[in-house]
Amino acid sequence: MSRALTVLTVTKRNGWFAQNAESLANQSYQDFRWVIVYEPNVDTVDVDGLDVKWVQAPPKVRHSNLNASLNEGLKYVDTEYVVFYQDFISLDRDDLMELFISSQSTNGFVTTATINPDGNHDARYTGTCGLREIEAKEWEANVAIAPMQALYDLGGFDEEYDEGWSWDNVNVAERAELLGYKFYINEDVKPILGYHPKEPDVDKTLELNYMKHEMTMRLIATGKKPLKLDYL
Repeated sequence: MSRALTVLTVTKRNGWFAQNAESLANQSYQDFRWVIVYEPNVDTVDVDGLDVKWVQAPPKVRHSNLNASLNEGLKYVDTEYVVFYQDFISLDRDDLMELFISSQSTNGFVTTATINPDGNHDARYTGTCGLREIEAKEWEANVAIAPMQALYDLGGFDEEYDEGWSWDNVNVAERAELLGYKFYINEDVKPILGYHPKEPDVDKTLELNYMKHEMTMRLIATGKKPLKLDYL
């Protein structure tokens, strides 16, 4: 059955599924397929009423497997837009509809005004209602939407960022910006991030990935690394 929208979740943990599944089952917009890329330790379950495709993650060859798994999941997307939906996050019932409308009206990359586990908004939240333009580096992919054409034109996420944590979303966004895409936040969409333990080495690898990102974008700017990768 052809759907209008694909939701993509990548996970290596258990304990999140009921929360995410309930959020999607309660959405006012239901014309979507849910692609879940999972590591071998994750329990798969059947879901009544949701169109779910479980995809096993590729073999892990780096410190992380996030970007390799995102690229694997994107191969199963056959819709014009993809919603990235991280595990351990709750949505309000109109969030998918709001994201879909926002992306259709802009053909841009749209992120959301997430609420942290402590109840506070993240630093991007200004209290402005609706959609506003942001810098590419502000595009977070925990709950966000992107045009698939842009991701095809970029050749997917840079799997070299799996040597550490983070900055992969900034890399995709800043490469997409070079193709002319714009970036937005919809402050009416406020997903609630659930608590889960932080990776023990995240602070160290955040710095390493930041330096990797700075070097990567310099290499792209000087023509020493291609803008388009070959993961998709």
